[in-house]
Amino acid sequence: MMTPRSRLLSHLRRHGLLPVLLSSVVAVVMLHLRLEWSGKPSFIFLVWNLFLAWVPYGLALLASLVQARGWGRWWNLLPLGVAWLLAFPNAPYLLTDFIHLRPRPGVPMWFDATMLASFAATGWLLGLLSLEVWKRLLEERWGRVAAWGGVLAASVLCGYGIYLGRFERWNSWNVLNRPGSLLEAVLGHLREPLTYRWLVVTTAVFAGLMLLSYLVFETLVQRRRTERARV
Repeated sequence: MMTPRSRLLSHLRRHGLLPVLLSSVVAVVMLHLRLEWSGKPSFIFLVWNLFLAWVPYGLALLASLVQARGWGRWWNLLPLGVAWLLAFPNAPYLLTDFIHLRPRPGVPMWFDATMLASFAATGWLLGLLSLEVWKRLLEERWGRVAAWGGVLAASVLCGYGIYLGRFERWNSWNVLNRPGSLLEAVLGHLREPLTYRWLVVTTAVFAGLMLLSYLVFETLVQRRRTERARV
């Protein structure tokens, strides 16, 4: 008989905790080596960005745990869902940190590119794992079509959130401390989207990348489940 602790560990393993932990450690170790190598605090912001990327994953794990334990009805997950949706762009946002890649004295550019790739891959994986949790919850409640509709909507909003963060420098917490200004900016984008140079392109590109990568991710997950069922 499984103990509560063993059930919790099994639940976390099913949602990919070990791979993202290892990936995060590799990324942080590479950053540490770079800081020691260069003696300069370049790229230290990556630690904060990685922390923010963990937030949607943590919220998704909490939602899945609430659902698995039966701690309340489905609408109790709504606050977690809204918080997750606001934080979700923080995970794939790490890919945009390649904008900081350029030759720097003392450290080869290939090392910086590899380090940035490790952070970006970790963030993207955190995003996919968290999206998988919510897709499964939606599918259990409303069916497969509604779940994929949620994936599509989340991907589009993710692309838009990345645009807000990278080009207009908004943050997830601005919903709480600057809601009026953020709402005004969003309404402006909705009224005249083509007047903002990178709005449509950034939203479409990242929405497409997220949706495509999730399709591949979902295919691999389903194949693994099928293989386990055959054993």
